[in-house]
Amino acid sequence: MSWLILLVVLVIGGLVSLSGRKQVPWADKLYRINAGVQSKGEWLAPDDIQNDVRADYLAAMGWLQDSLLADLSYQWTSAPNMLSGTFLQRHQEILTHYKKQKAPRYTGILRCTHRVEVRHFSEDGERCLVVDHQTTRRIATYDLLHHVRVITQDMGDGTVVYEMAYDKALKRWKIDAFVQELPAGWASTKSHDQIELLSVLPPANGRDS
Repeated sequence: MSWLILLVVLVIGGLVSLSGRKQVPWADKLYRINAGVQSKGEWLAPDDIQNDVRADYLAAMGWLQDSLLADLSYQWTSAPNMLSGTFLQRHQEILTHYKKQKAPRYTGILRCTHRVEVRHFSEDGERCLVVDHQTTRRIATYDLLHHVRVITQDMGDGTVVYEMAYDKALKRWKIDAFVQELPAGWASTKSHDQIELLSVLPPANGRDS
């Protein structure tokens, strides 16, 4: 009987935990697109939520650009306001390396025009992807000692994908992970409006895979 009592306690505890977890307000407003194309399609949130994701993503990108010219302590303390998850962890690892070793003399800052799509919300509405179509991309290389620009290079256009996560405490979306840069010309294909999420990468076929 003792194992039965323990099982009941665990079940009740699990239910209490689930019921106590506060959902985001738009969780019951998610809707599917491309249903029947890729499994059950993908979840999207209402336009106002997508606009919030887009605005917070662009704010985080702006912070990443501006903070590169600031001191390391500012980068460390302000990063959790814009970043989370593996992206924040990687950012902090780089800053820790700079503190232990020596910060580089030069840094490159990517500037571009963004056209941001918000896609693939999780079922609980707390995560999604942004597909950032970047045009007129340029890398400006700065001398950090004198805070002057040394050279600017044209990087061409490109499309990158990031995962965003919602912070309930701060009530904002944060960049949580870099997913990938999409192949050149992807946006011009007929299937560019469909993004397939894979939990396991397919086997490599040739050098361009």
